[in-house]
Amino acid sequence: MDTRSPAAAEIERRMALLNLNKKRLAELAGLNETYVHDILRGKSRHPGGDRLEKVAAVLGCTASDLLRGGTVAGASPAAQRLKALRERAGYTVRALARDLGMGDRFSSYAFYENKLKKDFIPVEMVRRLVPLLSDRGDPPIAPTEIWALCGIVPGETDLNESISRAERATTPTHGDDGTVAVHEYDISPQAGAGAIVDHTACGDGERHPTLESWRIPRDFIRNYLPDTSGLAIIRVAGNSMEPEFMAGDRVLVDTSHRVPSPDGVYVLWNGMGVVIKQLMLVPNSRPQRIRIISVNPTYPVDEVNASDLVINGRVVGKWVWK
Repeated sequence: MDTRSPAAAEIERRMALLNLNKKRLAELAGLNETYVHDILRGKSRHPGGDRLEKVAAVLGCTASDLLRGGTVAGASPAAQRLKALRERAGYTVRALARDLGMGDRFSSYAFYENKLKKDFIPVEMVRRLVPLLSDRGDPPIAPTEIWALCGIVPGETDLNESISRAERATTPTHGDDGTVAVHEYDISPQAGAGAIVDHTACGDGERHPTLESWRIPRDFIRNYLPDTSGLAIIRVAGNSMEPEFMAGDRVLVDTSHRVPSPDGVYVLWNGMGVVIKQLMLVPNSRPQRIRIISVNPTYPVDEVNASDLVINGRVVGKWVWK
């Protein structure tokens, strides 16, 4: 059984990839060869500090990578893809951080490889990565691989519009000015799939484009909702909910509320698009049944099993101009 520090095996693995021996590794790191020798032989069971960071920088990673055997618990797929592209391009963490304009603050860059939990890398960072990583490595890295880090696929839509959309979606949810950023989605049937969800860095709620990002006073919203993290804005389409909700009205939706209780107005997927309907539990029904009601009396009342509904959220407010 290998009783050495987890860093030992990872240092050996990375040395082999870079065709380095312990003497050359120590030389490049500016350290005494004995330090590397002791880790590899198991004499140093708990290496760390600045010296291990220097070794890691030469090996194209961080000290945390070495101590965790190269795997970072909790890092998102985007973080893992970024790391893979960086290594394929032949960049060390320190070198790429420097070329990104971060100077010697390589730990700021390392955050995106080791600790990022979000689904996508920020757009502005990806914009800077494109000229640095493109055409490097074997096989050469294509720009599309880099743009994909922030959810943008050139060729599917206009690239500039995709970038603009992604930048809107990455607006911080809670601003320093006491506001909450709430994103408005295009939910027309041709615009997306069957749900609206919390925004991602690519600017879509399950492929519903982000139209705008609105700033609303946080204290105002908290008068009505304790949790402001799952809010979205959509525009009403059609006349089935008139006169309560007119076509074009903006409504505020709590996307975290996906159970049709209590009775009220909800956003749901009807198989063709995202719609707004009034939902009412049918008392004593087994299995539980839900009435789907349109305010406009020219539309029929429907009734379905609760398990057949795809609920996106509860309507908690609307804009009224008087």
